[in-house]
Amino acid sequence: MTTDVFPTVSRGLTGLQNRAGYHEPEPPVPSSQQHEAPAQPPLGFPTSIQGPMVWSGRGAVSFDPQTLELGPTDVIEVEQALKRFLDLELDGDEVTRENFPLPVLGPKLRDCAAGIHRGSGVCIVRGLTPTAYSAEDNTIIFLGLASYIGGQRGVQTSKGAMLTHVYESSSWTSPRERRHGIHTNGSLPFHSDMGCEILAIHIRDCAARGGGTYVASAAAVYNAMMKTNPWAVHTLAKHNWPVQVSRRGTSRFVLAPLLGFQSGNLVISVDPNRIGPHPAVAGGGIPDLLPAQREALALLQQTATAQQQRLPARQGDMVFINNWNTLHARDAYEDDKTATRHLVRLWLRDSEFAWEIPESMRTPWEVSFGARAKKIINRRYPVEPMPEYMEPKFSNGSAAFIMEESDEDDEA
Repeated sequence: MTTDVFPTVSRGLTGLQNRAGYHEPEPPVPSSQQHEAPAQPPLGFPTSIQGPMVWSGRGAVSFDPQTLELGPTDVIEVEQALKRFLDLELDGDEVTRENFPLPVLGPKLRDCAAGIHRGSGVCIVRGLTPTAYSAEDNTIIFLGLASYIGGQRGVQTSKGAMLTHVYESSSWTSPRERRHGIHTNGSLPFHSDMGCEILAIHIRDCAARGGGTYVASAAAVYNAMMKTNPWAVHTLAKHNWPVQVSRRGTSRFVLAPLLGFQSGNLVISVDPNRIGPHPAVAGGGIPDLLPAQREALALLQQTATAQQQRLPARQGDMVFINNWNTLHARDAYEDDKTATRHLVRLWLRDSEFAWEIPESMRTPWEVSFGARAKKIINRRYPVEPMPEYMEPKFSNGSAAFIMEESDEDDEA
């Protein structure tokens, strides 16, 4: 198991809202631009979306995430699979269903994979105790169970990180404003991990106070916005959003929609800090957002907050989220001497149930799972958070796809 530790290329979604005051939001109100767009949906989109992925904190359909409770025999089976893998003396990238066999639990996990794509979009696997295992064993177990949810893992940084620690250390001396958002204790507004299909999170430990994770059904958000602000749906679906893709070179951004509808599925891909100019790139030629785009993003946040549900997760849970149809956010939090919030993140894809991606929204996906990802040979699985925080020269959103970096950057 590769044990090197390094920072991820991520940055917090800050400056949009402080989530502390948004637990009981007012319903979204019609915008001043309401009269400027038709009440009909964008071409190819439905008037409304129905199905198990449409759940809301305010609607008749409540949030009911699929939960797989592991019993004693399941835990024994997991530990036997762990021992078998360790006996093979393989690297983290070789944790697969074949090398981590779960003959009884495996089919249950495949049912979870189906539910993530065809059900509520959220599955919680519960019953393992992180403190019962070493950091390396916890990592292998997470990789092993996750392989049954999604057999392909996405690359999360240009340096080959396949696994990210969402964590803040009290020993780090780097100021929070110079760190990525996932390495601070601040709140994060609603977003998706651009380029990811299934967001997988292992909760190693919870904060002493705060740090709750909230989810919102993108389909429910869509339905609500079509009723109150259909113009914003049209704006989100336009192919004119400048999405950052590179720090250097002639193509530093692509124009893409943040919302698509493909093969019967609503697809959302939005991280506010990845859209428009980046403060670290002077004169980069990335266009500013239009006033209507800024207002549409604000309405998206407001509507998601109105639809939000707190994720009923606890220490030891493994949470799997359909990243195409579920937005997530985080409360600010505080650690103390007895509790330090620590999550471990994977990006997954399941070839059997994977959704078709609109061509106009494929660029982030290509970097994590496509041809560009395959060029990264040295794939790393850090089992512990970084002991010393290395400030990134360039940060690119709370959970966004890899930026192209020069050799000089790689040595930083």
